[in-house]
Amino acid sequence: MAELITSVKSTADEYYHKQSVAPTDAATHAAELDADADAYFPLQPIEKKLCAYSLGLGLGLMACFVVLFEVL
Repeated sequence: MAELITSVKSTADEYYHKQSVAPTDAATHAAELDADADAYFPLQPIEKKLCAYSLGLGLGLMACFVVLFEVL
């Protein structure tokens, strides 16, 4: 049972192991990047709006708290 648990690695662990233990040459790395390009896609307009709103809300609340509690 312990062998099953230790042999399973997350994607990040596999990437780290591959890059740190067995570094690849530039051509192989470029080929892997091209293969991974399909996994990423641009944000949808609604996602961009949600990111902007949450960033604006966070910065606005931080400014309010700084003024309210006179942190500076």
